[in-house]
Amino acid sequence: MAREISELPMWRDSASLIICVKTTDEVHVFNYKLLMLKRSDRTAFIEDQTVFPGGLYDESDEVIEWLKYFESFGVTEQMFEKLLGGRCYDQLFNSTNAMPREISLRINALRETFEEVGVFICRNREQLLTIQQWSFCKPACDYQQSYWQEIVHNDPRQFLRMCRELKVVPDLWSLHKWSCWATPAALRKGYETTFFVSFLQETPMLLPEKTEVKECLWLSPMQYLQMHRDKKIHLSSPQFYEITRFTCSGSFDKLQKFAQERDKCGVAFYLPILYLCDDGIVSVLPGDDFYIGDARTSLELRQTNCTIEQFRLKSKRMHRIETIGSPVAVCLNFKPFKPLDNHLLSICEGEVDNKAKL
Repeated sequence: MAREISELPMWRDSASLIICVKTTDEVHVFNYKLLMLKRSDRTAFIEDQTVFPGGLYDESDEVIEWLKYFESFGVTEQMFEKLLGGRCYDQLFNSTNAMPREISLRINALRETFEEVGVFICRNREQLLTIQQWSFCKPACDYQQSYWQEIVHNDPRQFLRMCRELKVVPDLWSLHKWSCWATPAALRKGYETTFFVSFLQETPMLLPEKTEVKECLWLSPMQYLQMHRDKKIHLSSPQFYEITRFTCSGSFDKLQKFAQERDKCGVAFYLPILYLCDDGIVSVLPGDDFYIGDARTSLELRQTNCTIEQFRLKSKRMHRIETIGSPVAVCLNFKPFKPLDNHLLSICEGEVDNKAKL
């Protein structure tokens, strides 16, 4: 018997931004660092929860006034179509008086990033016509950063007003689609978070929002993984998985080129199915032999009646995140496994350790 729709979990839309900044020195063979933040004790669900900037989708992110403003600013049909993956510009105006998610989720990511850490990625009219390979970030000295951050944090609708008064538009075109993660259905409620990645040439001045952010970190992927293993930070499954993916490339330029090229592909979607083992929980991902059935209706923890190690032996193809005892996750990606949508292959824990020794 099919489950009633009312029984199924509801996922709230959100967006996060992975900011990658080029560095002059190499840390653990990486010439870039990533921005992450420790959630404040008030907003974290676990101590030292560390995430990429981002947050919940707001209705103001999709109001038609954004399109009118973009159009008056000089944004062309071709520029919109680039964000829409080649779809016709006219389709923007054939919906229910709201913007397509390809645009509004980018606004969501940029607005939340500004609210949380004060990084305002935007373009003025001159920059709008410039073809650059990296994001444009407005210097804090060019505007009243703290004033606007407080206003937008208290009322997301003011983000559009801020852009109007500062004569800029959010830099949507420098955000590259990266992945999308949904909370396992067995948890009954949660989020469907779209991750974007952007690339900066210089480290911006941060202004952490004190009620949401305890600390900001600029570190290499290897450093984040080591801090996670040392229990100095806590990375939830999506953040842990994405950090291990970044260990595939230590080059800022190669990573940037890859992100641009895979914009043509779909967003890699991950909705884990949870399996309960005797010594922990396994989050099984698409491509794994045990990714069976409809993940959106998998409302119960699936029993294995064995240990995590024994559960591994039952699979030829594994794509999973294991949580053994403490919340220190171990990501496993074993061949034969083809990453979703031509994405980077997340590196398993053992391979990360070996790479760190090179």
